[in-house]
Amino acid sequence: MGMAPHLDPGLVKELTEAKGDLAKHGVVIVRTIESELEPAMMRAAKEALEESPAKLERLKDWELDDLLEELRKASMKSSKNLARLYVQLLAKLGTEHLDELVKELEGIGQLFKWERMSQAAKPLNQILEREGFRRVEMAGPGDISESFKLELEERWAPAFERFDALAKRAANQLAEPETGEAMAPRGKKQTRKR
Repeated sequence: MGMAPHLDPGLVKELTEAKGDLAKHGVVIVRTIESELEPAMMRAAKEALEESPAKLERLKDWELDDLLEELRKASMKSSKNLARLYVQLLAKLGTEHLDELVKELEGIGQLFKWERMSQAAKPLNQILEREGFRRVEMAGPGDISESFKLELEERWAPAFERFDALAKRAANQLAEPETGEAMAPRGKKQTRKR
């Protein structure tokens, strides 16, 4: 069910503003993942390699080059896949079908968290462990950049909570059968002349 005419205009306005705000922060997150996640994972992978100098010395130059290239390809693919996932999730926020959107909001909220984002390093960890090195350590969004941490934790999170609450309120309002009471404000607007 889409935005029905009996939905409170004030709520529609708030919901539209909240959706725009959330989309803006989501786009910043996606762009940061596209441009900064791969270099951050590669920095972390190089730190893991450097912590085992004896193992590094045993590698021939071409073996080290191949390992770094494999890590680079894995980090690039992983960051692209994560960015693609978030673009798909942000597209879902654009739907006018609030009842469907509300069902998916909890999952979307869980996916836009550092715990999920840090899983992008899993392919690198598999490569590093296979070669006998420690896993990549990325403790939080600050490992990508301070601006990313600010965007994810202090801007996206409250914007998402606001949109979530408004979407649920609107969905509940749409689910209520139209009563004479709900129609009264519409009737008043129709009789108003300018």
